[in-house]
Amino acid sequence: MSLSFKTLLKKIKVYRIQIFIIISIIVLLLLLLIQISWISRARSLNEEQFNHRVGLALHESVDEFTKDQQSCEKMRKFMNKEKYNASDSELLKLEVGRLDSIIHQQFKNYQIQSPYTIEVLSTADEQPKSKCFYYSLRKALSHDKAILNVYFQKREQNLMDSMGSMFICSLILIIILCVFFGITVFSLINDKKILGRTTDLINNIAHEFKTPMATISLASGMLKRDKVHANKDQIIHYSNMISSENNRLKIQVEQLLKLACMERGELKLSWNEMHLHSLLLECSDCISVQLAEREGTINYKLNAKNDMVYGDKDLLQNVLLNLLDNAVKYSGAKPEIEVETKNTNGHLYIAVSDKGIGMTKEEQKLVFDRYYRAPTGDLHDVKGFGIGLSYSKMIIDSHKGSINVLSKRNFGSTFTVVLPSI
Repeated sequence: MSLSFKTLLKKIKVYRIQIFIIISIIVLLLLLLIQISWISRARSLNEEQFNHRVGLALHESVDEFTKDQQSCEKMRKFMNKEKYNASDSELLKLEVGRLDSIIHQQFKNYQIQSPYTIEVLSTADEQPKSKCFYYSLRKALSHDKAILNVYFQKREQNLMDSMGSMFICSLILIIILCVFFGITVFSLINDKKILGRTTDLINNIAHEFKTPMATISLASGMLKRDKVHANKDQIIHYSNMISSENNRLKIQVEQLLKLACMERGELKLSWNEMHLHSLLLECSDCISVQLAEREGTINYKLNAKNDMVYGDKDLLQNVLLNLLDNAVKYSGAKPEIEVETKNTNGHLYIAVSDKGIGMTKEEQKLVFDRYYRAPTGDLHDVKGFGIGLSYSKMIIDSHKGSINVLSKRNFGSTFTVVLPSI
């Protein structure tokens, strides 16, 4: 029993966010149903109160009309006639108008402000099927079937208007609740994704730092050996290994620190004019060794006549290095990379293409997200923190430019950087 309970607790812990979201949605739906129920009840109560006030107003109106025996006698005679002449119609209209003025005053007393019309029928058989308020005129006219009908125009709208403030406030509160709930759920899901990627980042950092540190430790140990002291070439070789791995660690740490500074808005850019073609060739030299090891090639199509840009040389160099490095990493045994530049509408376009493993549409949507690393299929030796493209996008955005990707699985990728040219 205790074992199954512990297993249940573990499952709850694993799926606690999903459980929280499901329970929250159920509670929110219940609250909405309760709110809708209360609004419906308030409307019904409002309608009952309205009907009651109308009934009281009509009762007092007929009593008031009955006090004038002369008017009642005239209307009774008109009602008993089978045919009316023009004079009768005018006189009847005057009496009905008098009754209407009494009703208007009573409605005003009972705070009934909705527009209405009235009619007096001589027989109940003429009672219309449409919904209206009716009141017997038997007391006033001594006529069993005489009926007073009152029609309210836009009755439903008037009922909603009378409870408008409560209805509008409830609707606004419901919308606010739904919006904040959606934001909360979105934040939870997003935070969970970032947490998972952060865990991957820590694992990647541990792995990436472990390799150069092991190499430095090995090279340092070799330099302590007496037989290595006698061989100048070996000393230079191991010293270069230490220097190379130390620079590698330095670049990785600087990239992490600069990314953190950029996220906090604390990184200051050093603005200078530069030729981007020269910067591209410098970056190509930096990856020439790893490209040569894999027998890869870079094809340049530097078609831009104006390659001058204004920006931070070191940061832009990091962006171009990231793109070229990724093109090598995610390519096959022999990388084939193409770098193309062109001018369009006062902007400089730089496209870095490869014929590597490519990406799906879903991966392309996430590739610029912080700590995201695209799956590499059968390539398990691809190194990195998953911050290069996120870091690159932040740099390009700070230079008032843009960076995009066009890719297809197993057909390669093309990253395009657009910068304002001078």
